[in-house]
Amino acid sequence: MPIAERMQKWVAEQRALSGRLPRRYASIEDALKRMQEANGHLSPEQARHLTRTASIRTRTAPTAGKFDNYVRADSPYGMTKNEIEELWGRIKLPDPPRLRQGKLGLGLQPRGGRPPGAFPNAKVVAVDGAGHWVHHDRLQVF
Repeated sequence: MPIAERMQKWVAEQRALSGRLPRRYASIEDALKRMQEANGHLSPEQARHLTRTASIRTRTAPTAGKFDNYVRADSPYGMTKNEIEELWGRIKLPDPPRLRQGKLGLGLQPRGGRPPGAFPNAKVVAVDGAGHWVHHDRLQVF
């Protein structure tokens, strides 16, 4: 798709996202139930903490989710996986990075413990009992 069309599509997406309302819940308990359904690996205490900190009161709902809708839109510039890894590869770190991957989640998908190409000296650790939110699902391990 030509860049002009990609930019027009991106602007239209941004405009649509600006009007998107957060999820609304009748109570904090309803929001907690949704958090637990969507993130079954969380402990009850962790789910309650995240629900409390990720919720706001509005004039129209006792509880609404705090979420940045703009993270739903892709970049209009369309970089390839190789281009992204090339940019990441320019990051200089004093120590090898440690990448955590929940075995039940999405993301790096370690291939026999090998890191993505951008981080050739990284150590990838696949964490049992964790999904997408390794830092919440297995806080002690993380």
